[in-house]
Amino acid sequence: MIQRSLAALLLLLALPLYGATPPRNWGRCPATVSLETTEVVYALGDTHGDSDRLVKLLVTGKLIAAAPASPEQATWSGGRSILVLTGDLVDKWDQSLKVIALMRALMTSAGPQGGRVVISMGNHEAEFLEDPKGEKTKGFQKELKAAGLKPKEVAEGIDGGGIGKFLLCMPFASRVNDWFFAHAGSTKGRTFEQLGRDLQTGVDGEGYGAIVLLGNKGLLEARMKPPWWEKAGDQPIDSQARLLGYADALGVRHIVFGHQPGNYSFNDGAERRKGTMFDHFGGLVFLIDMGMSRGVDYSKGALLRIEGNGSAETATAVFADGTQQQVWP
Repeated sequence: MIQRSLAALLLLLALPLYGATPPRNWGRCPATVSLETTEVVYALGDTHGDSDRLVKLLVTGKLIAAAPASPEQATWSGGRSILVLTGDLVDKWDQSLKVIALMRALMTSAGPQGGRVVISMGNHEAEFLEDPKGEKTKGFQKELKAAGLKPKEVAEGIDGGGIGKFLLCMPFASRVNDWFFAHAGSTKGRTFEQLGRDLQTGVDGEGYGAIVLLGNKGLLEARMKPPWWEKAGDQPIDSQARLLGYADALGVRHIVFGHQPGNYSFNDGAERRKGTMFDHFGGLVFLIDMGMSRGVDYSKGALLRIEGNGSAETATAVFADGTQQQVWP
């Protein structure tokens, strides 16, 4: 009896520390998404609970025809284009539920037109799923409670509105042609296939707080002071070579990420100003979190529009006021 009790205790201690978060169906909700297309691709960084500014951007980019009467009524008008969001839909401003409703509606309505909306997870979504009472997601929790929803039930995927199921099914990264998209971008040199396996193993074993996601160099959490591809003692050529090696391992030419809206310095003397669309190393890396939410308010945001192929490929920032700026090449 004592041995059986001890065995049961050890089994309990070995269970993942993510409460009642349900096991993920990796067949239905894969860790990564890989697509090939000849259509225009759009990317957008952190919306952070600002549905109003999100709608203006999507109207300007002609991905929706007009502001919908309610988020659930949003209809895709982007044809066969692909839109990729790199996570952090929630927190910082008070329209997280509207952002989620809007994007869920567009995911549904894009398909019949041949389009696709890919929404990958940010650190705020992962932190909420890991701990629906945590300090960093208080804003989202407050919205859920005001809407009559229990954060714990949402994190368990059992709320009546299906919000939890949507969050729990988010991929963590995507590859479209030779472009890689993820919230913080740090893959630590994994191949795309290895990244998918490690993400699945990490979430199965550690929950949504897994090191591969939310560790200091995690895919959703890696920071930029210094940039996650730089190491102490690097010469600029060393850092660029390391980042190029990361891209080669993924089978891409470009790495695109959000998560970082601020001022950043690079060891080759380059500077990124807060709230701007920024590329470095000749289009090898793009920073697309522009702090568009009124909870950050560094800018009103921009879509990154990617079109063409080979030597004719371009990346253009499409701003909410309708102006455009070619970012690369």
